[in-house]
Amino acid sequence: MSDWYYAADNEQKGPINESELKANLAANKLPADTLVWKDGMDNWTPANQVPAFTFRSAPTPAAVQPSAAPTAAEPNNPDSTKPVDLKTIMGTPTALEVTAEDAEANKIFGIIAYLWFLCFVPLLAAKDSPFAKYHANQGLSLFILEVVLSIALYIINEVVLTVLPGMGFLVSILGLVQLGPLILLIMGIINAAAGKCVPLPLIGGIKLIK
Repeated sequence: MSDWYYAADNEQKGPINESELKANLAANKLPADTLVWKDGMDNWTPANQVPAFTFRSAPTPAAVQPSAAPTAAEPNNPDSTKPVDLKTIMGTPTALEVTAEDAEANKIFGIIAYLWFLCFVPLLAAKDSPFAKYHANQGLSLFILEVVLSIALYIINEVVLTVLPGMGFLVSILGLVQLGPLILLIMGIINAAAGKCVPLPLIGGIKLIK
């Protein structure tokens, strides 16, 4: 391969082999129109007009868009901002019509549902029974009511006996409130034993179990 000569700073440079000259032009170490010559050429010629040094123009890089400032993640749970609709829990007391077979087969679970924490038994043993589920819902509501009343009465008892030692009779009177859940318990058992699904007073509209 013939050596090449090129003009730079108004001086003739070289000799230089073709691959080295090509590399200098490709790296823009020499202007693309640098005059070049080698033995056999009539005149000095700009390099970009010589087939050996004609390069395909590199694609112009796309303008780099400035990175957008990080933004907070878009909310994907719109329900998180909605207030709790108590209507979905405290509904209208409604009776439930069930088949005679369902009531008869799951009567024992309907009764058990009102025995405090045993209200969960029907949900495990007869989860597909509308009759058992109806009474389990009321039994769970009654169980929660009993727990809340017990805690409230305990706190009131401690406060009254501490602040007003002579008002112990007031605690006894307030204790009568616990008769309410007992009455509801008896009513629920009677309804379940009779194969009926009718709402209990006060708690019949609570829907804790769908």
